[in-house]
Amino acid sequence: MGIFTRFQPNAEFVEEDLTQTIGYPGKPEIQNQILVFITFLTCVTGACLLSGKRLKMLRGEHILNVKALNETSLHKEVFLAYLNAALLEPVLAIGGMEEVRGEELVISVLTLVSICWWIWLITDAFDFADVMQHYKFHVTIAQELQDKPTKWLRLANKDNDREKESLVGSLQKDVALWFMLSCIGAAWMPGVVTHRDAMHAYVVVILWIILHHSCRRATSWSGGYIVTFFFPSAALMPLEYCLPIMDTFDCIENLDSLISYQKYIQDRTGVELIIET
Repeated sequence: MGIFTRFQPNAEFVEEDLTQTIGYPGKPEIQNQILVFITFLTCVTGACLLSGKRLKMLRGEHILNVKALNETSLHKEVFLAYLNAALLEPVLAIGGMEEVRGEELVISVLTLVSICWWIWLITDAFDFADVMQHYKFHVTIAQELQDKPTKWLRLANKDNDREKESLVGSLQKDVALWFMLSCIGAAWMPGVVTHRDAMHAYVVVILWIILHHSCRRATSWSGGYIVTFFFPSAALMPLEYCLPIMDTFDCIENLDSLISYQKYIQDRTGVELIIET
């Protein structure tokens, strides 16, 4: 018993340190901010599940304005430049000279994760390498395989229905915006999250408003203005099919290649793209 008695005072200090580190979730102001997060995320998640109507809107003719698409690419560069610069602040806060504990540590970690999430979302939307890879293998090389069949090359990815569903909304991608909006909402309520903590959320949402409007001017495949605003993947992911049209050196060389690629988009997504340039 004597050996265990020596550790009892230390247990009280450990409990006190844990309480200071993770905070006390029973505080009314913390409960209110957590409630804002959960309520908002539940509402938008429920709206995301009702994507059948937006899937029908994906079919038919949709206009692509190439000039507006060029401007969208420039707005993307500004967005990514800010995200890359903002990434340093939570990293330095976590691993800096001053020790960060408690709520500040949690907020810094969540800020770091949310910024990385946006970098992944924007990079994925404007990277059309996967689209062109699928086009080359399933159109150009597939035609050559009819004359020269090989056993070591298998074209397996032909799930067009799954690709169409990803173009009208992806929960994995859309949560990046929902988290930022939840941070802004929590900052307006009494609690541990302040407006200073939500500064990056304010800037990201403002940059998203600009980029979203630019995306709508370039092309829109599913949903109205409000829908695509709250579901960023519905506004961004169609761009990876449109961006190869800007690359007139490698992707689109002549009219025949443009006709072939436009037909591929229609077969793959159900969208008959009308190009304005």
